[in-house]
Amino acid sequence: MNVRDLEYFQRLVQEKSFTKVAQAFHVSQPTVTYAIKRLETEFGAELIYRDRSHKAVIITPAGKILNLHSKALLNELQIAKAEIGRLKEETIEFGLPPIIGNYYFPKLSAYLFKHDLMSHIHLVDGGSRDLFTLLRRGKIDLALLGSTEPIRDDSLISELLVEKRFMIVTSPDHPLASRKSVAFNELQAEQFVLLNEHYVHPAAFQNFAQQAHFTPKIIYQNNDLNILKGMIKENVGIGFLAELAINPDDHLVTLPIEDSPQVSFLISLVQRQQVLDSVYRKKISQLIRQLSQKK
Repeated sequence: MNVRDLEYFQRLVQEKSFTKVAQAFHVSQPTVTYAIKRLETEFGAELIYRDRSHKAVIITPAGKILNLHSKALLNELQIAKAEIGRLKEETIEFGLPPIIGNYYFPKLSAYLFKHDLMSHIHLVDGGSRDLFTLLRRGKIDLALLGSTEPIRDDSLISELLVEKRFMIVTSPDHPLASRKSVAFNELQAEQFVLLNEHYVHPAAFQNFAQQAHFTPKIIYQNNDLNILKGMIKENVGIGFLAELAINPDDHLVTLPIEDSPQVSFLISLVQRQQVLDSVYRKKISQLIRQLSQKK
């Protein structure tokens, strides 16, 4: 079976036009037609039907089945191509969210340089949700991800490293700053500035809100942690962050949340299942485990 035939078929399902498919791949229209005929011969079934009276392309039930499976097949082939390419280059695509990166990477980088591994790593920045998607698509090899629940996926190997709390964050000038802790239902009059949906924080925040039986006032959401810290420091609003997101240099106040039970910020080392495991990936994973045990 010709992989390109499947690619033509996939595009035909989307476009419903032989002409558009031919233009997209810079081939003649008969080339696309013959490709579909080869697939129909291969599977012994009609995959598309041309309604010439309405100049329409209709996908048959057999075509819909092939479309479903060919999507998965072509995706896996793309992943295999990417992984083989990185194997040749001896590089590891390593996903690291900003919050976890600020917590881990300064120390981890010293380990990586010491063991001559830094040159074999390409760091990929992004929120945990985005990096999880990249892992599933085979765009990166491993990542340190934040979550509120253990990560389970058939195509991934996940190992819980660290469990941290979510905290309320305020300016030193805020009335709550003198408190040792706070119950979430005490925050009904407060305005919140939060990380957006690229991170796991919004889901955890909603969990606390539902448990406290009120809808918080969210005035601003962003994916830039430094912007949010600046807004909190200026008393624009209070924040909700994993405790490792705040450093002494931020000059902000963190308050434990009294509610029980409550979700935690879980940090996991997540990797793609691979037939051949890279020596460098093994070494990097081991260094991360050692560092987590020390922390």
